[in-house]
Amino acid sequence: MGETTVVSCKVHGNDPKTPGEIRIYTDQDAGRYYFKNTEDNLVLHMDVFHEPASLDPVYVARRVWQGIEIYFNKLREENNFEYSKDEITALLKDFTQKIVLRTSGGKGNVFDLASRRVKLIPEKARKPETHVHLLFCLEPQYYDSIIFIADAVEQAIMNQGFEIRRVDKIVHSEKEAEITPGLGLGLGLPGFNSPEAQEQRYRQNRFQIIMNLAGAFGSVEDAAGFLESLSTAGNIFLGSFAKKHGDGDLKQTLLDLSNAGLVVKRRFAFILTEEGKALHEFMRNHQKELEAQVRKSIRRYQIVRHNYKTYRNTRLKSRKSQITDHKKVTDLSERAWLSDIAIPETLVNASARSYLEGRPHLTIDKKDIKVFGKKSFAPIDTCIAIDCSGSMVGEKIRAVSFLAEHFLLTSQEKVGIVAFQEMNARVVVPFTKSYQKLQEGLRTIQPEGLTPLAKGIVLSIEVIKKKRARNPLLVLITDGIPNFPLWTTDAQKDALTAARMIAENKIRLVCIGTLPNEDYMKELASVGQGNLYVVDELDKNSLVDVVTQEWEQYKYSK
Repeated sequence: MGETTVVSCKVHGNDPKTPGEIRIYTDQDAGRYYFKNTEDNLVLHMDVFHEPASLDPVYVARRVWQGIEIYFNKLREENNFEYSKDEITALLKDFTQKIVLRTSGGKGNVFDLASRRVKLIPEKARKPETHVHLLFCLEPQYYDSIIFIADAVEQAIMNQGFEIRRVDKIVHSEKEAEITPGLGLGLGLPGFNSPEAQEQRYRQNRFQIIMNLAGAFGSVEDAAGFLESLSTAGNIFLGSFAKKHGDGDLKQTLLDLSNAGLVVKRRFAFILTEEGKALHEFMRNHQKELEAQVRKSIRRYQIVRHNYKTYRNTRLKSRKSQITDHKKVTDLSERAWLSDIAIPETLVNASARSYLEGRPHLTIDKKDIKVFGKKSFAPIDTCIAIDCSGSMVGEKIRAVSFLAEHFLLTSQEKVGIVAFQEMNARVVVPFTKSYQKLQEGLRTIQPEGLTPLAKGIVLSIEVIKKKRARNPLLVLITDGIPNFPLWTTDAQKDALTAARMIAENKIRLVCIGTLPNEDYMKELASVGQGNLYVVDELDKNSLVDVVTQEWEQYKYSK
């Protein structure tokens, strides 16, 4: 189906040596093989192929969910579907529970994956795969939904920065019998085993490893620094990396590099192999180009909207300014003398009038003048206050860093970072539009210690007031409750007092917390007249989703 997808009621196979050739085993029913069914042809098996990659199954599942919603909406538009909205919601839930999905990140039915009810494989333990695997237990009347699902999976693959892979040929055979060609697609893409193709696969794998390291350590420079620490036997100090990335994550990274043949473990330390040294040298020599690729992938990150438990308290609207709209040209009015004159349009208008009036020379009258129009613009300066206590180590702090980078690169407005930990808070990144300054500040974060929430709020307010932030938005991210006081001996009471100062200074507040701290964060958001989002996990998708929603609501509020 299409160019990337194979669908049948049978088991599929794929030889890595011939990635474009897909085998369908005619004697292996998918339902019997995967679900131990007693009858044939009850299960549809779909594989959507892509370059070797580790895909996030939650993201893919949510895109599939959206594809199914589009499918049902199409049915309603064509008047072939006489269900109410509530009935469709119930049907959608039942439908998504009958589709099993698997990537290298984990497996489960679409409903459970999209709702994060499935335990995923740790990111460092995932091994690249070449296809997204789906099984359908649907009534035949809904088989046409697979067109929408296949499209959703393809979009999920590309939105995560990977390429879909064309199916070159289909062959049919019995599992143990000699392969006999089926009808296939017959298009042919020769050269998969040529030296050029092998070199291309090597480059793709190397690039994938570099992107994974950059994601794990925050930047290409930090990833190269990590490899630098492995370059000399006996001269290794990984404590600083473990503080930020977690000891378990660090060990998994070393294991992955070892499995890839890039490092080898000696008696007292891990050291780079010759291939690892070549990778390190490549990263140093092409750092600028690789950093550009990382920025591109961050910008292209596609958000999957999800429903969160929310508590809304704010009524604060953005204050808009008038700026010149160069796409809109109007006549000059009595009140528009100081407006920007649209010179080309004015000259064209004057030329036409002068010609029609038979004038020998071009003259410009007041009535010829055209001016640019105005449009409303609400600049929003965002301060992100981060809980950098010990519980945020690893994936959580990486997700927060990704949020800051994504937000700065896509909104092109000022972003500031305040970190609170131990017994104090500090400005990690002053308000800036510079991606380099943002990265330099994020690189200094090392989660550890307590949660001085009150101090973090107070410092954030001071930074916003000092810089005279425009339409300030304060994003507060924490996975716990305050446990270090500021004014009294009660840390939670002090944080509530600080939250009142947010409302008093007319700063829009959005809190992002997890289920265990829901009750306290609900009270804090209420006192600060802000909005609270309770998320399952502080991962990059939930953070980017929430902050983007709040930013858009604030920017375009009326």
